[in-house]
Amino acid sequence: MEHLTSWLVVIIGIVGVLLTIAVPLIAYLNSVAHKTSTELSNHKTHVAENYATKNDVKDLGDRMERQMQAGFDNLKELLTNSKNKDAA
Repeated sequence: MEHLTSWLVVIIGIVGVLLTIAVPLIAYLNSVAHKTSTELSNHKTHVAENYATKNDVKDLGDRMERQMQAGFDNLKELLTNSKNKDAA
């Protein structure tokens, strides 16, 4: 019986030491995971507020294309009118 009691004391001691290490480690890892989650959420919010979406960039490209086409058309018209004046 004494032998069994000695082993129980040893096992309880080992479990106590493991819990002393495991509980703070689990608490630390949980807090790190929560902090990382919060930082990721803040980053997503920052990106959503400050960066253009794919559709915004496409709309900007389309507007630039239209403006460039209008500019080229104006240049073409000016050159054509200039040639006609020189020929006359």
